[in-house]
Amino acid sequence: MKDSMKSCEHTISEDVVYKEVVVIGNGPSGMVTSFMLAGNVPYLKDIPDDLPIDEMLRARLSNVPKGQSLYETDLIELAEGLEGRSHNPIPLLMDNLLRPCADMGIQADSLIEWKFDIEKQISHIVLGRGPPGGAWATFPAGKFFRSGVTVTSVTRLPQPAPRCHNTNCALNAQFCVTGYDTASGSPLRYVCSRVVVACGGGDRPNALAPRLAAHALHTLSQLERAVTLLTTHVPTASVLIVGSGVSAADGVWLSLRARLHVRHVHRAPADALARLDPLAYPDYCQVYKMMCDGPSGNHNNYTPYPEHSIVDITPEPDDPHKLHADHAEDLCLSLKRVKLLNVNTNQITEVKVHLIGVYIGSKPDLFFLQTNYLDCINIKIDCTKCIDQTKISQRKIEEKQCFLKNHWHFIKSMLGQSIQSCKSRYLNYSEINGNTDTKCVLPDCNKRPKDKDSEIIDKCQIIPYSDEEKVKCTCDEMSPYSAGLGFGLDPEKPVDGRNNPIAIDKSTHEILNGPEGMYALGPLTADNFMRFIPGGALALVSHMHQNKH
Repeated sequence: MKDSMKSCEHTISEDVVYKEVVVIGNGPSGMVTSFMLAGNVPYLKDIPDDLPIDEMLRARLSNVPKGQSLYETDLIELAEGLEGRSHNPIPLLMDNLLRPCADMGIQADSLIEWKFDIEKQISHIVLGRGPPGGAWATFPAGKFFRSGVTVTSVTRLPQPAPRCHNTNCALNAQFCVTGYDTASGSPLRYVCSRVVVACGGGDRPNALAPRLAAHALHTLSQLERAVTLLTTHVPTASVLIVGSGVSAADGVWLSLRARLHVRHVHRAPADALARLDPLAYPDYCQVYKMMCDGPSGNHNNYTPYPEHSIVDITPEPDDPHKLHADHAEDLCLSLKRVKLLNVNTNQITEVKVHLIGVYIGSKPDLFFLQTNYLDCINIKIDCTKCIDQTKISQRKIEEKQCFLKNHWHFIKSMLGQSIQSCKSRYLNYSEINGNTDTKCVLPDCNKRPKDKDSEIIDKCQIIPYSDEEKVKCTCDEMSPYSAGLGFGLDPEKPVDGRNNPIAIDKSTHEILNGPEGMYALGPLTADNFMRFIPGGALALVSHMHQNKH
């Protein structure tokens, strides 16, 4: 955002870099946001009369003054009444303009014309863990991207009074973004006026139960390295892929291309695969066809297991092709015996594989947000998956305790009579309990090893017939900080791109439960289709231009 005012004389530390905007995440969301922040401005083209777009939208677009950019337009008014696969109005609007009538199967030219305007350029940096665009490694990074970076915190800065007259002065920054370079370990620090959270929803892959997850890989990069090792050392190995989405299809195709035998555990094929164009994505469509064909498909090196789940994984001790320790990643490349359960017939199938890849969805990692403005969050909150089980168990315990309270005197007298009877029959008390010099009612208590979680207690401390059961959570360990508690539509639940997205102002994409000047877009706001990402970027960049400091 070019500023015409005179520069000031304020300076900051040499290890701190000032940018007006810091974008966290260099995937598609970060790339599109950077494209608009770099000075590329969207303008509306003339709408052809024969283009069958929504008539109400056509009428509203006709009121936009010619030559006026979309940054200066009331986007919410233009998006009124639009319906589609996004719950956010401005992404729906942008999708209708970039791909008019796409849902009707009509291929039409875009109604948006992009023009570069250096006066609309906003100083920014895009921070990401991998290369820009993730899998799109060929994307030119340019001066706006910094890769190989892990962001650790985003904190509020104290505001000086009075503020500096220069809007580009670092003393007017509201946020401090810190992190480190993953290659060198050197720290980095940016101060900025606004932060855009565009890190997507795939940084924390979902996993199997902990006892099973240790034997599996959960990222495609790990799978690719493992497949390369297997093809070199064990060319006849089998690979087990779990999942029915696009990532699982990537794993299947990667293994098949390496000429390894693939066993595919999946549910019904994902809708995302069914919607892909066979001409543009032939590999995905081939995997989708193999999944639909099922066991009767008889495809080379591919065995599907529809409606199955893994119930047990046992390492095979006698592995003729055992890899050296420096070749294997933990236990992931050893021969394993896997038991599969058919959820329809309850039939158990046992297979032997060298590698297991699990791709059953993922969650966002929002650890960097949970540092200083959500002090009210109780990080000791119970696991949301186990709350109901805990309540049921507690109810059973209370019912049993109530029964014991009502019948305690009767039970006590009966116990007393039984003990006296035993004492009269056996003169030596220790013969009953196996104890030598203690009056504890626990048999052989003096011979029992001490357990760190429990201690031998005296008989007077024991509540007879107490049946209290501790409910242990068997779910994956979830860091309450990484889960984004406090930012979702339901602030007490973890952020999820489908069920509990980040709560945003629909007109600006500002985070409602966060500080002013913090935005979110993409899968974090339930826009899980790439076609809706430009609309989120348009909303937040437009708000930045309309609200200059």
